[in-house]
Amino acid sequence: MLPIVEKDPNSVRIQLNRLGDRALHVAAGAGSTAFVQELVKLMSPGDVLIHNEDQMLPVHLAALSFHHRIVQLLCSDHLLDKMAYKDIEKLFFITITNNMFDVAITLFEKRPLDLTFARDEHQLTSLHMLARKSYEVLGREIQGDIQTGGSIETGMELLYRIVDEVKKLQIKDMLALTTQPSAVLFDALESRNGDSVIRCFMGGSSLLITFKDFKGRNLMHLFFLYRRLEFFEQFQNERKQYLLREVDNEGNNVLHLAALLAPEFKSFSGLSAKFQMEKELSWFKDAERIVPDELRSMRNKKDKTPIDVFYDEHNQLSKGIKESAVGITNSGMIVATLVATVAFAAALTVPGEKNNASFIVFIFANAIALFTSSASILSFLTNFISSRFANTKFVISLHPSLHYGLQLLMFSVEAMACAFIAASFLIFDHKTKWVPYVVIPMAFIPFLVFIFCQSKFLDSYWSKYYRPDPKLGHET
Repeated sequence: MLPIVEKDPNSVRIQLNRLGDRALHVAAGAGSTAFVQELVKLMSPGDVLIHNEDQMLPVHLAALSFHHRIVQLLCSDHLLDKMAYKDIEKLFFITITNNMFDVAITLFEKRPLDLTFARDEHQLTSLHMLARKSYEVLGREIQGDIQTGGSIETGMELLYRIVDEVKKLQIKDMLALTTQPSAVLFDALESRNGDSVIRCFMGGSSLLITFKDFKGRNLMHLFFLYRRLEFFEQFQNERKQYLLREVDNEGNNVLHLAALLAPEFKSFSGLSAKFQMEKELSWFKDAERIVPDELRSMRNKKDKTPIDVFYDEHNQLSKGIKESAVGITNSGMIVATLVATVAFAAALTVPGEKNNASFIVFIFANAIALFTSSASILSFLTNFISSRFANTKFVISLHPSLHYGLQLLMFSVEAMACAFIAASFLIFDHKTKWVPYVVIPMAFIPFLVFIFCQSKFLDSYWSKYYRPDPKLGHET
């Protein structure tokens, strides 16, 4: 193709398909970096800036296809100086969408005021687009050079530059930019953005403090809804207490919103219902401690207090705890019954001599195994017969009898292992005396396995098989 262009420069203007794509459009969209680099050298700026039938430049196609290096090649100063504003604006939004923040900064430097006011097809400004991105994306630094490309500047730098430009505007324009179609600060909170992003928007305009979204929620409501109490505690404003007592369109105060189930728990999170409930209850109690007492008894339009909302939202977790209790009880009773059976049978068939010191150890260990396993069975049974636990509609933790039952079961297993060691001394007392000493370290294997299975290391290793993809979002 290049020899043809060298012989006939007009060939770069020939449409190659029904979309009106020229050679540069096709090469840029396909990601042929070397070909684009050589082709641009043979083309005039006017040829590089030819549109196809969809009014797309080659650089637009490259940006849409995530060909970062080609976008950089087609955004040189002499090309941008000749590029129409509508094309710069379109490219600006594409690069923000596809996280090419270094290119977006270059474009912003060319037309800062225009691009600050610019809105995409959804009427979103660049601030709205950045506010809805995660901090992992905005704070990412990809080092690169002229050969490999890469985003040297971060999304945070682009954000700071746009916010600085917004601060220069009049109050009316500033309010329109930061609150329509939604408040950028609220968008940042909803996207669970980082502290530096939130502070950036909070410092951008004090007008957002009293702004309400379409549900009638102010900034205080969102601090509790998205669980950002650190900002609530740092927030200093004479209207703080007034805003704290306001209700949304449904009559919910901040404590009603704090009672809602965390988004990460609305689908399987990899945590047991018990641990989820503990985290949720701890959060709700923290929220209760820092709000005025009268908010705890306030009722919303559904005639529910914050604690009523908490019960409704966490009902499935409560059911999960009950189901978990049944599973633990059934499994625990089976194991405890097996231990009791073995211990009882072993007591009737005592090995070795009765006057041996090991015999006393065997009897005591076997008795402990038998009686603790029996007590464990009774403790597990209590879980079924306890009217308080069985009949209540909402539970926040496992019945205490389960904890006692598991502890007794552990004691019985340990005692059974000790009884087995003592029995090995009785059997091999006169010959092959080395056998018991080999058995002793083996007795520790079950306990080491148990400890290892409870370790954070193993939990982290298996978490990838039981936890959802963190990239999957959950709406509130």
